[in-house]
Amino acid sequence: MKKILLVANVAKEHVLKFHVPTIKMLSEKGYIIDVACSGEEVIPYCNHQYKMSYKRSPFNLQLIKGIAELRTIIKTNKYDVVYCHTPVGGVAARIASIGMRKRGTKVIYFAHGYHFYKGAPKMNWLVYYPLEKILSYITDSIILINKQDCELTKRKFKTCKAYLLNGIGVDKERFKVENKGQIRKEYRKSLNIPEDAVVLIYLAELLPNKNQTYLMRVLNMVLKHEPNTYLVLAGFDHSKGEFEKYAHQLGVHEKIRFLGWREDVGNLYAMADICTATSIREGFGLNLVEAMISGLPVIATNNRGHETIIRDGENGFLVGLNEEKLYAKRVIQLIRQEKLRKYLVEQGNVEINKYSSEIILENIMRI
Repeated sequence: MKKILLVANVAKEHVLKFHVPTIKMLSEKGYIIDVACSGEEVIPYCNHQYKMSYKRSPFNLQLIKGIAELRTIIKTNKYDVVYCHTPVGGVAARIASIGMRKRGTKVIYFAHGYHFYKGAPKMNWLVYYPLEKILSYITDSIILINKQDCELTKRKFKTCKAYLLNGIGVDKERFKVENKGQIRKEYRKSLNIPEDAVVLIYLAELLPNKNQTYLMRVLNMVLKHEPNTYLVLAGFDHSKGEFEKYAHQLGVHEKIRFLGWREDVGNLYAMADICTATSIREGFGLNLVEAMISGLPVIATNNRGHETIIRDGENGFLVGLNEEKLYAKRVIQLIRQEKLRKYLVEQGNVEINKYSSEIILENIMRI
């Protein structure tokens, strides 16, 4: 039986969010699948879980300790494949695998979105590009989830193979919600949101890159024309309350619900009306696909990940990062035009199957 080690930074916000279907599939096919990540949460279906010392940031001394830990794990268990994710997991696993490749171990890096890209800050290119260039020499294959990253990999990192996938995969069953009307009513009551209100939703960690402050300013503009509008933000707060403080300063706090980390994403989408995503940088934009599966129209900022999924005006709206007024205009359009909402939802469902876990898992197995 082939042995695989899946490496990532954290359990809760990455492995449990993205990789459980992959781990389950490999286990059912008879592979020995181990997982190495930080965090106390238990990963289902894996044979063994290693709790690592490293943290979210690659610029941390704990990374050195994590590399040493991984090297011991890889050397002891003699894995056929080291399958790594996230900047921390990708750096640690590939350095730890040096020397193991000569013994037959294959190293596959799944890049969820390079930090260097067209229009990225120069510092990103100065720091992350050279690092990824060096690591490409000790990588067998890199899996990408947007065309821009894939084309760059093929041009610049020629010592390893590049594969393009339509994301990490979405478990569509997770978003099948029975009795949506009842769920909508109950959830709105629990969140103190009127039944007839328009609810915008953004499921993402509270981070500067996810750019929730942009969305708060948009909400402030929308409320002047559509006062019965609310915003739901669900995701782990890495800012220690700074986003809530900003909402108070802007005067929109009463119209925003900060929910923190949630597992009931299908029900949250069933309770909402419009998906609004405002991230600065995205490798893909899984939350957009989840919202489309759930039957919501989507408005998103224009970045390389979002434009992989959304065609502006066809299956959603794309708006520039410096176009908050236009973003607010799009929100108001969708609030007032029911036919437009239905059209975008219908168009969003046309190609939705290509993002399903079943198809993505087949391609991961092929790779």
